[in-house]
Amino acid sequence: MGHISRLIGYSLRHKKLLFGFLTSAGIGTIFNLMAPLVLIHIIDDIILADQLDQLLPSVLLYVSLGGCYSLFDVIGRYGAAISSQRVIYDLRKDIYESLMDKDLAFYDENETGQLLARATTDVATMREFLFWGMRVVFIGSAMLVGTFFVMYTVSPDLTIYMFLLIPFIVGFIYVFAKKVRPVFYAARKQYGVLSSVLAENVYGHKVVRSYAQEEREAQRVEQENMGFLELRVEASRLMSFYHPMLPAIFGGVVGLLIYIGGDLINQVPSPLTLGEFVGFVSLVGMLMLPARFLSWGVGMYQRASASGERTFYILDAAEAVTNPENPVEVPEFTGAVDFDNVYFSYTGDNFILRNVSLSVKPGQIVALLGGTGSGKTSFVNLIPRFYDVDSSSTVTYQGKTYGVSSKGIVKIGDNDFRVEGDRVMIEGEQVKVEPPGTICINGIDVRLYAIDNLRRQIGMVHQDPFLFSATIRNNIAFGRPDATLEEVEEAAKAAMIHDFIMTLEEGYDSEIGERGVTLSGGQKQRIAIARALLANPRILILDDSTSSVDAKTEMLIQKALENLMKNRTTFIITHRLSTVRNADLIVMMEHGQIVEMGSHEKLIATGGLYAGIHQTLTEMEMAAYIDDDTSAEVSVRGGDST
Repeated sequence: MGHISRLIGYSLRHKKLLFGFLTSAGIGTIFNLMAPLVLIHIIDDIILADQLDQLLPSVLLYVSLGGCYSLFDVIGRYGAAISSQRVIYDLRKDIYESLMDKDLAFYDENETGQLLARATTDVATMREFLFWGMRVVFIGSAMLVGTFFVMYTVSPDLTIYMFLLIPFIVGFIYVFAKKVRPVFYAARKQYGVLSSVLAENVYGHKVVRSYAQEEREAQRVEQENMGFLELRVEASRLMSFYHPMLPAIFGGVVGLLIYIGGDLINQVPSPLTLGEFVGFVSLVGMLMLPARFLSWGVGMYQRASASGERTFYILDAAEAVTNPENPVEVPEFTGAVDFDNVYFSYTGDNFILRNVSLSVKPGQIVALLGGTGSGKTSFVNLIPRFYDVDSSSTVTYQGKTYGVSSKGIVKIGDNDFRVEGDRVMIEGEQVKVEPPGTICINGIDVRLYAIDNLRRQIGMVHQDPFLFSATIRNNIAFGRPDATLEEVEEAAKAAMIHDFIMTLEEGYDSEIGERGVTLSGGQKQRIAIARALLANPRILILDDSTSSVDAKTEMLIQKALENLMKNRTTFIITHRLSTVRNADLIVMMEHGQIVEMGSHEKLIATGGLYAGIHQTLTEMEMAAYIDDDTSAEVSVRGGDST
């Protein structure tokens, strides 16, 4: 009930519409219940009393009651439709804002297809309950109570027999609800799995076709689709069994009442008139409608409850990265960045970064190098607080790092060791406890800044750039929607993409396909670079941002970036020596730790890890340059393909 009560809470934001359509439904129900009373009057007081001159007005009254019921039913339906749409608008808005506020850890734990299913089909299921379910439950309940009240005024004796049957009907509805809810929940969950598989295959269709795995992926989709089908069939089986049972139950009830009512009419004196008997049977027939309404409402309630549980999960999911209570607002950063004893793990027990410390001065260019899994991307993701550094103290023992719990306990295997001061005794060995690390910008812990204030001053260009299905101008100006065309062009020129854009028929107003599908990798990369440059951040992060361009294009981009990086702190993840050599500080990372750090000349002179990698990369880049130089002669007729 908790999820449905929250949904109704959204409805209460629109009280006038909610109470308006419920009032219309209630008035319509009253008109509907008055019809059997008029019917009793027609039979007993007009037909049997031979007062046929009053027949026409009474018949017109009977018909008008039906017309009034229909009128208020229309008003109620319209009000329910408008109310449900506005509630779902509010809910979708809250879901979208919640998804945008979620940190990367949330998306690491949840599949995109599941989230899309919860934000679309699950929300649509709840709208169905708001429009139909809540309305029919209200009407059904009102008609049920009203019908029994009218029945009791007509014949208390027959009504008592009806009350004896209520526990059986309620019990039947309860058993049905208990059986159908887990089936609907499993079906909603399976739909999310199916959506995820379909999304993966749509986004990754090139990979699927490149490796000729269409048949295998089709089988995977078929398996998930069949699982969803089986659950929906089971739900339909339960619904198909339940709905026909109600007419059967009421048919037996009517038969019993006809037998009992016929006996009462024949008694002398008779406690029941013919008109009352016909009217009572009519009222019993009217009970079919609220019974059906309540059965539909139960089904919709179960579906909406299952969908609500999945949807409100998005709104309720705790955020690991949040704004501080009294955030610090800095109009413009100087660009000084300090890492002090930083530890970081995604799961709390497997540390990706360990004891990372370095100080970057404003305007410095920092190149991060290291193999896959060395922690480079995690390093830069901590600066804009996509994730937060571990806030607990740590202990490193026998090459492994362990977190200290809030109770001062270090758990290693099945053993617990208590921290005393800044030390902990482990197997007879005194081990130092490292305090929680910090990342500071302008000397202030990044966790003290307002998140939007922090991120507005940090620009990022990712290895796999994301472009929106919009114009090139809108993509470049995404971080600064108010930028003029001249400013957009300036950023594009700096990113070496202006000349290509001008070859397009509509220039900067050219629409690009979804995810930039109409552009090559190098073109997308340079548009992403232009987008970051136009935002004019004080801190720039380039995550292997020149990986999709050839050596010659990279040289042109690098030349433009040299001017734009002046007085801007820049972190670059790259393996290109042309980029590394220009860095003020080169940081070599391995297994989440900094193993070497210094300028190019200093690291070459030490003859360490960087010197060896430098030699390997020099040979590889020379070969790539020769290949690019040769291919350029062949492709000179074909224009820009990067």
